[in-house]
Amino acid sequence: MQAKDVIQGFEITRVRELPEVGGKLWEMEHRKTGAQLCWLDRPDENKTFSIAFKTLPEDSTGVFHILEHSVLCGSERYPVKEPFVELLKSSLQTFLNAMTFSDKTVYPVSSRNDKDFLNLMDVYLDAVFHPAIYRRPEIFRQEGWRYEGEGKDLCYQGVVFNEMKGAFASPERILDQEMEAALFPDNCYHYCSGGDPACIPDLTYEQFLANHRKYYHPSNSRIALVGSVKLEQALEKIDSFLSEFERQRADFDIPYQTPALAAERRVRYEIGPEEPEEQRTMISCGSLLGRYDEFVKADAASVLADYLTGDDDAPLKRAVLDKGLGQDFTVSVHDGIQQNVITWDVMNTDAERLPEIRETIRETLEQMVRNGLDRERLDACFHYYAFQQRDRDSGYAPRSLAEAIDLLDTWLYGGDPAEGLTVEENLLELERRLHSGYMEDLIRELFLENEHTVTVILVPSKELGEEKRRAEQARLELAAGGWTEKDLARQAENAESLRLWQQTPDSEEALASIPMLELSDLDPELSVTEPAVLERSGIRVLRHKADSGLAYLRAYFNASSLRLEELPKLAVLTRLLGSMGTKRYDRGRLPMEIKNKIGRLSFSASVLPGSTPELAKVQLAALTVCLKEQAEAAADLLGEILTGTQWNDRSLLRDVLQQMAMGAKLSVPSRGNQYGQMRVAGDLTASGAAREYTSGLEFVKSVDALSAAEDQELDQLLKELEDMNRSLVTRPRLTVSVSDTAGEAVVDCLLRAVPKSDERPAEEAAYAIPGARQEGVQIPAAVGFAVTGTNLRLHGMRYTGSLPVLASVMTFGYLWNEIRVQGGAYGCGFNARTDGEVFFSTYRDPQPERSLQVFAKASDYIREFCAGGPDLTGFILSAVNTLDPLLNEEARISLGDRRYFLGVSPEEVRGRYLELIRTTAADLLALCRVLEAVNEDRAVCVVAGKAQLDACGGNLKQFVSY
Repeated sequence: MQAKDVIQGFEITRVRELPEVGGKLWEMEHRKTGAQLCWLDRPDENKTFSIAFKTLPEDSTGVFHILEHSVLCGSERYPVKEPFVELLKSSLQTFLNAMTFSDKTVYPVSSRNDKDFLNLMDVYLDAVFHPAIYRRPEIFRQEGWRYEGEGKDLCYQGVVFNEMKGAFASPERILDQEMEAALFPDNCYHYCSGGDPACIPDLTYEQFLANHRKYYHPSNSRIALVGSVKLEQALEKIDSFLSEFERQRADFDIPYQTPALAAERRVRYEIGPEEPEEQRTMISCGSLLGRYDEFVKADAASVLADYLTGDDDAPLKRAVLDKGLGQDFTVSVHDGIQQNVITWDVMNTDAERLPEIRETIRETLEQMVRNGLDRERLDACFHYYAFQQRDRDSGYAPRSLAEAIDLLDTWLYGGDPAEGLTVEENLLELERRLHSGYMEDLIRELFLENEHTVTVILVPSKELGEEKRRAEQARLELAAGGWTEKDLARQAENAESLRLWQQTPDSEEALASIPMLELSDLDPELSVTEPAVLERSGIRVLRHKADSGLAYLRAYFNASSLRLEELPKLAVLTRLLGSMGTKRYDRGRLPMEIKNKIGRLSFSASVLPGSTPELAKVQLAALTVCLKEQAEAAADLLGEILTGTQWNDRSLLRDVLQQMAMGAKLSVPSRGNQYGQMRVAGDLTASGAAREYTSGLEFVKSVDALSAAEDQELDQLLKELEDMNRSLVTRPRLTVSVSDTAGEAVVDCLLRAVPKSDERPAEEAAYAIPGARQEGVQIPAAVGFAVTGTNLRLHGMRYTGSLPVLASVMTFGYLWNEIRVQGGAYGCGFNARTDGEVFFSTYRDPQPERSLQVFAKASDYIREFCAGGPDLTGFILSAVNTLDPLLNEEARISLGDRRYFLGVSPEEVRGRYLELIRTTAADLLALCRVLEAVNEDRAVCVVAGKAQLDACGGNLKQFVSY
């Protein structure tokens, strides 16, 4: 096949080899509609399909976010209420979701199974082109917004409405949104595409439908296929949908924004009534960086950002922090839109210090330009950036999904889609310019001679939350005050029709329309890889096979000798390793050595369950990823950091503690479900307690207290960290994990640094467990997170392969309808982990007290569900990825290490897999004991705003702060 050939209605317009991504890019156009399609033909069993539409908001009602949710709530061919949920509980998908960006909406799916892949494509194509939204206004009211209640109880409700209330509880989200609004006064980026809760109720159903008609057309679509796709089958499927339409104009161009003159805007964000306002201001100063296709400039700006603020001793960051002008300072590049943006951000400062901040930045940058950038640091930052760009199999998403999204970074704006994937030419050009004065000129352009910067000053407010509540209430009262009897009747009719629609089960005929695999399509045997366990110089070595050109080296040190109250300091120690200077490298030199020799370096406090619930395994874990030719140098440097760190830098310690405390406290309102889970587990088991003290609310409180310590206390802490480091980093505590790409000598390189010892440390730690509590944690937000759970081992139970099936039934058969659909929460779920922990949880939940009641009735639901003789095929299929997940190389090695430390054999994993695929209704009924154990323990944590906590009443017995 070649250019001008036609396949299933698509004309091939260009075919190119892309050696650096290991594949071939096919570009096509659908002859009838003009829909554009790219296929990245690259060997990958995980196939991705994505259809994207350019969607340009004209206000902040969040119409495209609501459409993103709504089109997946039923369609012509699939007339069930939520095909999306049916797929989640019945397919082998490795990714299934949709995303709203500032200027596009994307619908991607992935699967390793060819038949499943085509099924997913079919449902998604029908969803976007033939959604049920035109005949079911209930979808708009459920996913977008509606009036609920009456009188004083009248309120707004809706999934997106509540999701965005949670999003706007994050100061960082507010800062980013205000910066984009200020920099782009004249185009779509000015508006909040996700929806501002204050504006969402302005959206009408008619406007909602009009935007779908305007933008969701094949002529405005960009379709991506990635991986080992059976092309003719895929194109036949796509053409069968597109050919129903006629070509139309879809020239939705985004006007390029002319840089505005310098300006400032002051905005407030909510803090709790007991929180101090001093040093809680955040300041961002930004400007346009350049067009999407100015690749070298964007790369140079990213390297420059790392040079200036990328590590604890970066020169511009150090200049700001040394003057006490803030607790953290960063320079960031924001891309993925038509015009890139660059900002500098000062966190936790005071607004009146802005002139001094500006002057410090100017003086420091002028000196850099005058003297020239440090060649060695600049090279190191470039090498580090180049590694990140070339490492294509890292990150949170499957590689094929990331590539489908990356195509849009250029393709959406009329550029060459290949340039969204390739990096080598741009990196080579930047390397040529690196020491030519180009970077100094860029500093002048972006920071010193730039008259087009916008400054956003985000100041704390204890009154803002109440003001928002009153404004929303006043708006509700104003609307209700104008309602006639006819309006009231219509509201009641709308509420009743929504209730009936939500509570009426889909018919068997409708459910049968959803395409689904059979259990016979599953591989009856699970392939499980495990590391080879070797011994070298008396040290256990886990050796993993690796296919990439990267080398992986991990060092695990047994830290189970630490007391519970010492664990927050272990977390601090892991943050300081690689930042403090060492014997061979001072703190200014060390970051350059790391960036030159190691692609990724991290240290963490790892916690695993012990042999009983009262015991835990704690580890100091170190990870390096590098080019295989640098493996020995990376191991040598890792050994230097682990054994040669100089624990004498009080100033750096204070800065790091303040950054850790700030980051931890900011994360609680957006990750309340995770903090709630750690809190619940911390009340029940030793491993839960250890995680609570290394990364949960106890850690947040501990690091906050340490950040305010006096000099003498910090000096004592440095001594304690030095002693802890020395006691933990010894050979008897060490287990090494290494990929075969690292070579034979890499372990010896590490061992040369690690001292011998006659110590025989205990493998497990015994930690005091407080027992189940019912706690509330107040956050400055209008929504919350409800969590309750237990641990199987406390009740004499074990993890089985049927538990993921139960989790699928619970999450998508029960909780989704009760809590998300009817309760308006953005997220909900039941999760059973292999370590025995089981949790119910909600995310951005307006009614956590109601959710707790729903959790309590879970076993009743399962009994009723099983009494009907259910077909579990779909739930089994959806649970397979729990035991056979799609993993990149680094994650596969990590899982192998974890199983080794837990003593989980391949035979045990295969046994769980067989339990999973053979799960029966009787197995689920037996697991009602798990759900009842959750109720018996009554371990509850609700992280929420004051109103939500008050509504929980007697469900909560005590309240804690963070």
